[in-house]
Amino acid sequence: MTESTRPLLGLAAKIADAFGPKLPIHDLYGPDGSQLYDRMMSNDRAEIDDFLSIAGRHRGTVLELACGNGRTTLPFLEDGYTVVGLDSSPNMLERLADRLKEPDWSGYAGQLSTVESDMSDFSLGRRFDLVVLGMGTVWMLDEEQRAGLFRSVRKHLNEDGRFLLTLPEHPDLQDGTSSVEQKHAFVAHDGTAPTFCSLIEYFDPHQKLRLMSILSQRIEDGGISHSVLYAHWNHLISATTLEKEIEQAGMRVIERRDVQESRVTKAVDTDRHRWMFEVGI
Repeated sequence: MTESTRPLLGLAAKIADAFGPKLPIHDLYGPDGSQLYDRMMSNDRAEIDDFLSIAGRHRGTVLELACGNGRTTLPFLEDGYTVVGLDSSPNMLERLADRLKEPDWSGYAGQLSTVESDMSDFSLGRRFDLVVLGMGTVWMLDEEQRAGLFRSVRKHLNEDGRFLLTLPEHPDLQDGTSSVEQKHAFVAHDGTAPTFCSLIEYFDPHQKLRLMSILSQRIEDGGISHSVLYAHWNHLISATTLEKEIEQAGMRVIERRDVQESRVTKAVDTDRHRWMFEVGI
């Protein structure tokens, strides 16, 4: 069963049943869902200062995996780095290109090149001083895909380079515990109308899965004009297991540190850690 065919569970399933077949259900990381997610996380500076602090000791070329619309890419460019941004979504790469046309960022366009590719299996024919994977995006990969990611990173990292990645982890979610569901509401704005969003995280520790759903309801003239449910399954993994997988790929964890959660993620869940791994060969 793939993530796209896996059935909804918990409150997300109840919402889908209540609305019925007229409610569109889309991938959270698809063209429309990713725009909503970006608006939600656009002011999230978590990880970025930590990335730049570690990178400052190993200045050089940067490969950013799953670069998206540039949340982490742009601060690296602003700090003087030359960056290759890799993402599997042509929509996200187009949005990043559009951002580099904006007056605040147009001066950095010459420092960035982009590649459309799968972060779990890529070959660029060169090595980098820094490889970066932020926002806990490793959660999007299953065990086999993570193995491919680490093999690819090992092949593209200079001998004295660093691989920096982050991992959200819930210490209380063990294999034997029952499912956990957490909810949060917020208002997003696309520049034309506000959108009321109900964010739901459903955790299944036994299957090591997490379903993230957002019910997005556009508000116009004091009423709801359009509703969409965005959803995506992720793969839970512990920090200890991730360290073992990294070592199996021929790399070593130099340091694991706790990154301060952002305002957004702390509002959703106060128990979560966001770990940052500094990895070398």
